[in-house]
Amino acid sequence: MTWLYWTIAILFGLLLAVLTYRKDKHKDIPVKWLPATLRFFIGSMTALLLLAPAFPGLSNSEERPHIIWLQDISSSTQQSLGQYAGSFKQKEQKVIEQLSAKYTVNTYGFGNRLIKDSIYTYTEKATDIATALTDIANQNQDKNIGAIIIASDGIYNQGANPAFVQLPNPIPVYTIALGDSTTPKDARIEAIHANKIATLNSTIEIFADIVITGLDGTQANITLSQNNKSIATQTVSIHNNSYTGSISFSTTAQPAGVQRYTISIAPITGERNLQNNSLSTIIEVTEKKGRILLLAAAPHPDIATIHTALKNSGQYTVDLSTNGSIPGDLNSYQAAIAYQYYPASGLGDLPVWYILGTQNNADILRKVNALTGNLNPAARALNPALNAGFNLYTLPATARQSIPKMPPLNGVGLTLKSGNNSIINDASGSSIWSYHQGNPSYSILNGEGLWRWNIYEYKNFHNQQTTTELVRQTINFLQAAKDDKPFRLILPKNNLTDNEPLIILAELRNPNGTLNNVPEATLSLKNLSNTLTYNFEKAGNSYRINAGLLAAGTYNLTAKVSLNGKTYEDVALCYVSDIPLEALRTQADYPLMHQLARQHGGAFFTQYNFEKLTDSLLANQQIQTKIHSRIEDKPLVDYKWLFFLIIALAATEWFLRKLWGMTA
Repeated sequence: MTWLYWTIAILFGLLLAVLTYRKDKHKDIPVKWLPATLRFFIGSMTALLLLAPAFPGLSNSEERPHIIWLQDISSSTQQSLGQYAGSFKQKEQKVIEQLSAKYTVNTYGFGNRLIKDSIYTYTEKATDIATALTDIANQNQDKNIGAIIIASDGIYNQGANPAFVQLPNPIPVYTIALGDSTTPKDARIEAIHANKIATLNSTIEIFADIVITGLDGTQANITLSQNNKSIATQTVSIHNNSYTGSISFSTTAQPAGVQRYTISIAPITGERNLQNNSLSTIIEVTEKKGRILLLAAAPHPDIATIHTALKNSGQYTVDLSTNGSIPGDLNSYQAAIAYQYYPASGLGDLPVWYILGTQNNADILRKVNALTGNLNPAARALNPALNAGFNLYTLPATARQSIPKMPPLNGVGLTLKSGNNSIINDASGSSIWSYHQGNPSYSILNGEGLWRWNIYEYKNFHNQQTTTELVRQTINFLQAAKDDKPFRLILPKNNLTDNEPLIILAELRNPNGTLNNVPEATLSLKNLSNTLTYNFEKAGNSYRINAGLLAAGTYNLTAKVSLNGKTYEDVALCYVSDIPLEALRTQADYPLMHQLARQHGGAFFTQYNFEKLTDSLLANQQIQTKIHSRIEDKPLVDYKWLFFLIIALAATEWFLRKLWGMTA
């Protein structure tokens, strides 16, 4: 339509010009055509203003850099700052005011969640630095983020290791380390590891990661208790000021039922924080061993490694087949391991651990390709790297140290996206060892060579915990997915703190194995003082309850449901501790804060010198104002200069006519 507006405007201007010229051509004036020409432009431009056509034009706008200030407001930060809290707040507000003069500063507080503007409450009961970083970066992807500033003591107790965080865009991270980095006198249980299910009268191993600092020359008496009764004790001699190690207890799984095991360190002279000296785990002792089918086309050292890890756990019987046959009824197995071999007839709805290598048969390649959709059978070496976001279970500290140094596995070109269900990735970020829930559930290990891992770990660490734990946990995952109980309670976490809600799930299956939540299901939650009763909510085809926050103590759970005139019941155990997560570690982690700044191209400061932060940001040439240019249609009427030009032309014509003694 723009051309039409132009045509109308020009024709209107020409009409005025012709009429003006015809009137002025008989007059005695120096330039007869000049008034007509001026009238043409006046008429055309006036018509254009009235018609107001739109024209494309370049529009520019400036966006100042956004500085994101993340302030740790967990309770440990208040303890770290101590009497310095008041002066730190004053200095922080002054720095934020200085930055606001040049940048757009957005302040957030964080603990296990982001809180806009509230940055001096110090009431959060947990700290998740990694999630705070990724969430703030994702929320502001469309903005000109100049830098992220984190003021924290570096102590995190939820989420992934912040050192492994990958931001969506390169953003400088500046850190302000708060608190005292002096090594405290402290002994703590970092983590406790055990199978969730054990067979009655089998030997179970329970081990814990121990960290003892500032107590060189002392001894630690460590006790294993079952349901608050001591059953074993060991003594560890501490020969340095920063001791890290693992301790293992072996015991007989009995009686049947849900048992709580606790590993605790007796108080050591000089130790102030005793809240982190113990940790518990829940183990379900069953009377039935799990039966596992191990299929392979030929013998291999990995098969012996897997078989030994499962056999020594005492809770599995393993049927090995290396000739392609299936010994027995598939329904009698809880899980299968397909080691570079998968039968052409399939394995029904049995949960399967698929292991790929250099001698895969065609059926396993077809099966894995059907599950993943992107498999290239070409052989390749895969260097293992731990996935920091994995959260299905916790590996022992020795595993976290040894896996990145393990020999490469020999796998194939399988590009499987890494997520929280992947425990080991390759250098490109593709998953090597992953877990997938479904019907049926399955696990994939892309690579042979587990026997080399056993040899490497024994040579360098004098134990073989890593491969054994990975094998057992994989089978635990698959076995849990196939349960013979028609009705089963499922607790995502058996051990909670008193600031974590208790989430309870339940599943009821028809005789054909399909989920059914039509009948009403109830739950009884009992501790020493009282009993609480709940009705399950229906979620999808299953049941769910959010019991909220509970007081510290041990809770017995009993769930009931009736189907086809028969009542089914399942029990579980839950332990709620009153140990605040923020009390588990008290030493400020300066190395982590320094590492974050170095990895993301920022700078490291402490609570004593962060006034220099403003100068550091100003010196960073990457933090610049952005000019956003875009082409947009603007109506001609928006160009004000055109109005003044028309006035000027009209005034010129009027002046000439007065000068030459003409009438309009």
